[in-house]
Amino acid sequence: MGERPLKVLSVSTSDTGGGAPRAAYRIHQGVRELDIDSRMFVKNKDTKDANVMALDEFVPHNPIYQAFDWTRNKVKNKIQHFRWNRYPNREDVFMSDLRGTALHGALKKLDYDVLHLHWINQRFIPLEDLPKDKPIVWTLHDSWPFCGVCHYFFDCDGYQKQCGECPFLHSGKQNDLSYKVWKRKAELYKDLDLHIVSPSRWLANCAKRSSLFGRFPVEVIPNCLDVEAFRPLGEMELSPRWRAFQEKRITKPFVLYGAVNAATDKIKGFANLLSALKILEKNGHADDFELIVFGADESELNMDVNIPIHCVGYIGNAKDLVSLYSIASMMVVPSLTENLSCAIMESLSCATPVVAFEIGGNGDMIEHKVNGYLAKEKDDVDLAEGIRWCLENNSDNCLGNAGREKVLQNYTFDAVCQQYKLLYESFIKQ
Repeated sequence: MGERPLKVLSVSTSDTGGGAPRAAYRIHQGVRELDIDSRMFVKNKDTKDANVMALDEFVPHNPIYQAFDWTRNKVKNKIQHFRWNRYPNREDVFMSDLRGTALHGALKKLDYDVLHLHWINQRFIPLEDLPKDKPIVWTLHDSWPFCGVCHYFFDCDGYQKQCGECPFLHSGKQNDLSYKVWKRKAELYKDLDLHIVSPSRWLANCAKRSSLFGRFPVEVIPNCLDVEAFRPLGEMELSPRWRAFQEKRITKPFVLYGAVNAATDKIKGFANLLSALKILEKNGHADDFELIVFGADESELNMDVNIPIHCVGYIGNAKDLVSLYSIASMMVVPSLTENLSCAIMESLSCATPVVAFEIGGNGDMIEHKVNGYLAKEKDDVDLAEGIRWCLENNSDNCLGNAGREKVLQNYTFDAVCQQYKLLYESFIKQ
């Protein structure tokens, strides 16, 4: 290698929008600060980062090719619809097959020593295009890489065997789409130099038990956060929108809830939150706090409770998001499945305690009754108790301060990206 910086190409469907793209972009930024020549290759580019390259840069733009590409995609869409329409009773959960997008040789044209995969779905990376002559780090943001078609396996243990008879497809057949995708992954993976990284201990253990990834090295490296950007803000530091909001507030504390598609994505736990709010109202706590909801339109909420609710829509500005965390007394993350939640990490970094179910990687970040509350899984009564307990036991923001300290000790750019740097360099030294 000489004196040339190690070249890493990180691949993600997007560089912003959602927890996985944000986590991928932060790692890309962090390793660059450690003299790694990191670039990103994405399908959808939203940042102005010159080191992020979009797929569109590799697509020929002559009219003849565009007509051919349009026709090809039309045919692929019809084939895909035919495959999925064979399962008309499938569950309304997020699933993906192996369909990708033509990369026009991008992974062969770009110069890199290590390929770092993140979340590559929504018809982005065809697994057939992955290089067989380069070390590949794959950071898991959900379970799709080691499952058949599902991104969240919930209570299913099919991924430990070979999928098939998929409970989400309601197929009842061993040779169903989940098995066919699983089998194709197994064929492709055997020729790859894969190194699996999980942000949480929970998902790492799942990957080790899986039939697809069980033979590959798996290690835990958490996601990272810009702790200077995500920090508790004083009143005069709040964005103008939230400073004005804060000035109009009454003396009640704010409880915060939000996620991408907060009200419509079932795994975000909106129904569980609503149930917990009704329990609090029934037990005489309706006047104890007000709820702020972001990531949803007001028409989607349908919240039949007497607790004051402020629906603030989608928050795309980082300063607005940090301001929201800062004015909240606590955050609720009632998701039914989580790897290492960006929302939990961001909230704790802003010294705002979090209530969440004891699932997935939540316990990696939330220390029960130290910086938040871990409710029993899917137990709405305990979720309500967590909200009440945090509101009543956070004098001098002791819970929030403990959360901030947790992040500073474990999830800074330097703490996390040093681990990635060592991992990258280990391939070159072999």
